[in-house]
Parts: sequence; C-alpha cells; structure tokens
Amino acid sequence: MTVLSDSELSSHLKKSKAALWSVGALGDPYALVLRGLDDPYPVYEKIRAYGPMSRSRLGTWVTADHGLAHELSRDRRFGVRFKDGRRVAPSVPQFDNSFVGMDAPDHNRLRRIAAPAFLPRVVEQYRAEVEKLCHDLIDQIDTSGEFDLMETFARQVPVNVIASLFGITDENRAQFQRFCKGLTHTLDGNLTLAAARDLSESIEGMNELVGELIEERSARPAGDVISRIQKALDGDKLTTAEAVTICTMLSLGGSETTVNMIGSGILALLDTPGQWDLLKNDPGLSAATVEESLRFDTPVQIQVRVAHEEVEVAGVPLAVDDVVAIINAAANRDPAVYTDPNTFDITRVNPADHLAFSGGAHYCAGAPLARLEGDVAFRALAERLPGLRRAGEVKRRKSGVIRGLLEFPVKVG
Repeated sequence: MTVLSDSELSSHLKKSKAALWSVGALGDPYALVLRGLDDPYPVYEKIRAYGPMSRSRLGTWVTADHGLAHELSRDRRFGVRFKDGRRVAPSVPQFDNSFVGMDAPDHNRLRRIAAPAFLPRVVEQYRAEVEKLCHDLIDQIDTSGEFDLMETFARQVPVNVIASLFGITDENRAQFQRFCKGLTHTLDGNLTLAAARDLSESIEGMNELVGELIEERSARPAGDVISRIQKALDGDKLTTAEAVTICTMLSLGGSETTVNMIGSGILALLDTPGQWDLLKNDPGLSAATVEESLRFDTPVQIQVRVAHEEVEVAGVPLAVDDVVAIINAAANRDPAVYTDPNTFDITRVNPADHLAFSGGAHYCAGAPLARLEGDVAFRALAERLPGLRRAGEVKRRKSGVIRGLLEFPVKVG
C-alpha cells in the first residue's frame, strides 16, 4: 500500500478543514458537529428542532429522528457509497475500510466470511478468557494513587481480546497494539499532519503484519480468525488484498467501539448520582449497563447512507447519490422514544432499542463481542474497585463521528 507524502496529506487535510470551518462559521449545526465538540448534544437538539429531515449547507441531509434513523439504516434503496462505487468523504484517501464501507454484492460476500467468528454462541466461548484478562489488568493497576482508566484498562481489554482472536503471539503483540492505536486516527476529525502520518504508517504496518500472519496460517492453520480468512482465501472466495483489509478493519472496529463504551460508560456511572452504587451493589446489572452506555453516549455517533435511486423520505424527495447523515447519538436520545432521554439510567426499561450498532445489512458484526467485553469489564470494575471515583477532568477525542475519551483520571477510595 502506498503511503502518502507529507505534502499530499497536508493538502487533503487543509481542504477538509476549510470546508468545515467556513460552513460551521455560518452556524450550520451539522458542520459544527463534524468539527468535534466536547458536548454535541445541544447541537443535536437544534438539528432535531428542524424536523425529521433537514439539509446542511454542506449538501448532506441530516436526521436525528429515531424512527426515521431506524428505517433508513435498513432501507435497501440506500447504500454506504455513491452508486458508482465512490466513497463518501474519505478521511484519508488510502484507507480501505473493507466490507464495512462497501455495498452489495461485495459487502455481503466479505461479511459472510468474517461474521461467523462473531456469532453470539461463538463469542460466548471467550467469556472466561475475557474475565481473566480484565482481572489481570486490574491486578496490575497501582490503586494507591491516581491512574488513567483509559490507558490501564479500557484501551487494553478489546485490543488484547482481538489479538487473541487473531492468534497474535507475544512477540508481535506490542507491535499489533501500536498499529491498532495508530489506526484510531482515522476516526478523528481535524487531523494534524503528524496524526495523519502516524495513521498512514500504521495502516502500512498493520497490512504488512496481517499479510505475514496470513502466509503463516497457509502453512500452519489454527483455530483463529485469520485461519478462517485464510481458508476462504484458498477457496478463491476473496483476494489477498481483501483478506488483509478485513483483518485490518476488524482490528480497528473490534477494539475502538468497546474502548469508548467502557470509558464513557464508567464516566456516566460515576457522574450520575446513584448509578455507580446500583452497579457495585448488584453487578448483575452489568449487561444493562452496556446497553444504557451505548444509548446514552453512543460510540459511533453518525452513520451515512446514500440514495441509490430516487426516493421520498419523510416527505422529502431525494435524488440518486443524495447523502443522508443519520445521527445515531441523537436518535438514541429521541424524547419520542425514551423517557427522560438525557438521563443515564441502567434500570431503563427499553435500553436495547438503540442504534449504536446501526441496523440492516450494515449492523455491526462485532456487536456480540462488544457486548460481552462490556458486560465483563463493567462487572469486574464494580466488584474489584467499588471505591472508584473521578480524579480530574477527562480529555475527549476530537471527532464528529466517534465519541470517546483519550484520558480519564480516576482514583480508588
């Protein structure tokens, strides 16, 4: 894969930033959101006030309506790319996000290869391993003073689980983790040149590492995810390039949602009176905590759909290639669906009716794994660190698409 030069990256980033800042300066709420806000929820309410569908000055149609978001994410008249196959506003030109960013029939073909490894019955087999990992991580934390929950725990859980699923050896694990961290830049908005360079090099490094692993599995198959993908490669069901990008995307998607769910979930638990006490007194509420965390502070805030035919939505006629931004995070706080939607409540009666994992053909294949990891992580923290509390201000990721924490200082007692 070709790594872009500094001048090419710089030119691309400047063009992207200029569009957002100029339109955002005019008060366009969607452009403001894409800049990356510490608290986008008041802006989401402005978008909701415009009605089920409104149009940004950027040319994108936008919806914050739960019912419409649910409908659009499942409507087969829409795709995730333009009808001719072009991607919609790629953040870094050479990043290929595999089947997640593809339409049928390629999306369906590649998803059928990767998805079976993440079926609920398959994922459940990893529960004991995830439990051991979470408790081992907690054992390693120095709780005598302040520590960063993101660095010591939240970021470590999913990356190590994915490494195990891939059969990454101890000698390659540090390298794998470094590349995973670099890949997260693709989720950020307003990238600096240094971050864009790190992303570009991490993509190249991850592709090289995964390519080597695929070659190894060809000679020595195992029971891991890469062996499953290698088997499909031998059966001519996908190309080598597709195999590499599937693994690369699973490395990113399989870790980042869970990282942000754990971080934002613990923050909400500690910031909302009575919620941490509820969980630590009844760790059995951990599964409900997962669903409410996903609803309340949705990790993937926005998903995009593109009309592949002329269609009318909420009384609005759309042309072929019209783009609709579905704001999952706003839909998950729709007052028409949720009572007191801006309150975090792990005893909520309808927490699972959210759009955190999208819907339809593009429903997140890794959702069962993310749910299991969150369930185990919340329970382990509540049982092992009941005196957990905030120790300072958090640092948030600057992205309009991904909602999460970079730093979360906490202490025990």
